[in-house]
Amino acid sequence: MIQALYIFQSESKDLLYNKSFQSDEKLEMFDSFFTALQTFVSELTESSTESLNTIELGEYFVVINRVSEVLTDLVIITDKEDIKEVQKLIPKIITIILNHQELFVNWDRKPEKLEIFDLKIIQLILSDKKLLDGSSLTSNQSTILKSIWEQKGALSEQLREDLLNKREELSVSYLTEQNIMKKYVISKNLIEISEKLHDDEKFIEYQTESKSLKDEIKDRNLRLQYYLEKVKESIEYSKYAEAYSYLYSFCIKLENFVDPNIIDKYKTLAKILLNKNKVSREEFKDVLRDISMIEQDLNLHLSLNL
Repeated sequence: MIQALYIFQSESKDLLYNKSFQSDEKLEMFDSFFTALQTFVSELTESSTESLNTIELGEYFVVINRVSEVLTDLVIITDKEDIKEVQKLIPKIITIILNHQELFVNWDRKPEKLEIFDLKIIQLILSDKKLLDGSSLTSNQSTILKSIWEQKGALSEQLREDLLNKREELSVSYLTEQNIMKKYVISKNLIEISEKLHDDEKFIEYQTESKSLKDEIKDRNLRLQYYLEKVKESIEYSKYAEAYSYLYSFCIKLENFVDPNIIDKYKTLAKILLNKNKVSREEFKDVLRDISMIEQDLNLHLSLNL
């Protein structure tokens, strides 16, 4: 089975194209693993001086081909038993690349220009059913990670000690942190340190934690969006008591998500909706304006935290 295909710019090592033959769910669930794999593959192309190079990676082979006409490196990760089939396919892939030279020589980074190229690559791979059957990379994460790290060499004792201390410090912060957004950022740092420590167990453990937090953030965002829409709808029909109820529910969903001061600010706006007769008309207009800006303010705040 072909697991993944990459095209890198030979000199800069910029990733120009990638196609992973994994499900979208697995790509999202194991994004840290695939990022580590892509980084390693990029480093392999940097050290490769031959037009064809094959590197063993656990139960897989990484096959590197330099396409000198367009100054790129074609990299394919495949199951070991399919290496002969892949080698037969490589000239056809290179032909497709050469037929789309403008993408790799003067590509302006517009994704839509890759659509035809992408379709031809997919059709070519699909034409060989054998190359689509086999185990997924994700089922062998531990083995692959160990193989990657073995080829990178051992860490110095001082660096290892520093990383272990840093991870221990972050682990304590992770366990005590209540803010979901901050917790997610810590989890990504723990993944990065575990990768540097060549610790496959902790890498996979924190990757799972990070995915769970990411799902929770997505779910929370959907719920927040729902309540904001209800607030807008209620205000549009001057149903201010109803708007208060939705805005207060919105504030509850913000707990452990943003700074408490922001929640207090929105709760104050909600209370004024319920007691509009106690403020002037101008003050009430200001409140409605501030409420209309909540979504924009929140998006800015969340983007800064992530």
